[in-house]
Amino acid sequence: MPRILVIGGGIIGVASAYFLGKAGFEVHLLEREITLGALTTAASLQAVRAQFADPVNIAFMKESLSFYETFAQQLDLPDHDIGFHQQGYLFVTTDEAIAARQRDRVAFQHAHGLEDVEYLEGEALHRRFPYLAGEALAATFRQRDGWISAHEALLGFRQAARRHNVRFHLQTEALSLIVRGGRVVGVRTPAGDWEADAVVLAAGPFTAQLARTADVELPLQPVRRHRVVIGEHDAIPHWAPMTIDEDTGAHWRPEGPGAALAWAEPEAPSPPQRHVSPDPNFTFRVMEGVYRLCPFWLEVAETLKRDNVFLHAGQYTVSPDHNPLIGPVPDRPGLWVISGFSGHGVMAAPASARLLADLLAGRVPEDDNPYAVDRPGLEAAEGEKMVL
Repeated sequence: MPRILVIGGGIIGVASAYFLGKAGFEVHLLEREITLGALTTAASLQAVRAQFADPVNIAFMKESLSFYETFAQQLDLPDHDIGFHQQGYLFVTTDEAIAARQRDRVAFQHAHGLEDVEYLEGEALHRRFPYLAGEALAATFRQRDGWISAHEALLGFRQAARRHNVRFHLQTEALSLIVRGGRVVGVRTPAGDWEADAVVLAAGPFTAQLARTADVELPLQPVRRHRVVIGEHDAIPHWAPMTIDEDTGAHWRPEGPGAALAWAEPEAPSPPQRHVSPDPNFTFRVMEGVYRLCPFWLEVAETLKRDNVFLHAGQYTVSPDHNPLIGPVPDRPGLWVISGFSGHGVMAAPASARLLADLLAGRVPEDDNPYAVDRPGLEAAEGEKMVL
């Protein structure tokens, strides 16, 4: 039975460990922190959607969302609740040109199997979503999109993985990769060396740094991103979908009796960090950003108390085309990667981990892998830069 080391205990690593264990591999997951999902998974907005404009991403995210919809049954975990709030995703614009692109995008999505996306405009839009500003011209909406509890999903994957004899090793840091005869054969940790038939890097922002210890350069860069959580406030419409200003990228969604807000502002890449310091002024900027299309945020801002605001920061691991790198690393046998999700890790975890396991098990040929590490044009790609 081939032995595989998975490096990284976020939701991508834990889901990968589950699917690899289910495929019959001997799997050991190494995580540096004292708990799983403590870094990028914990900082995630935990949103999931299938509204993409690329056929591969549409199919991939449909697979993941279908898995989340039936999570307890898929993993044989009766009553395991991942808090899937299917309140939808609403992309809103005030721009005629963007509205035209939205119409085209919806037609494209319908043609590629996502028939339940709606295009809304004018009175129909404001009747459905009366909290929007009068300037809101048009929007796309899909009810089955939404958000989950990434923590509960991760715990579910871990519990199911243990049934397949996957072993989790916390406070076990991978310091470097071991290369012998040109092949990656394991990792070095403070407590000693671990050897294996394959090593899977699922270390988020630290993936490229670890790959360099085997003289491998991966086109991945960590970029800081923020999330603000607002506590209970009566002015927030708690029935609302994830609401995104497609003109600017500012977005928010309900979070219990409050809300979570984010905005992928332009920011230079930064070194990978375990503890990411947030910009204290981000709260003011993002609230101003979401207020543009959702005027109730002015009332929230005017009555907000300091102890009702929670600011967090983490890091996206960004690839040149904003799509993940999944599969074997060329010219370095034994080294595999599943990283570079560019903010889509939680939503893509089930389909990505399934693909990784299928590739390692030989059930999917590398030629059929749309996220191959050496896919053509990756370095120069622009990618689908939608906001989440």
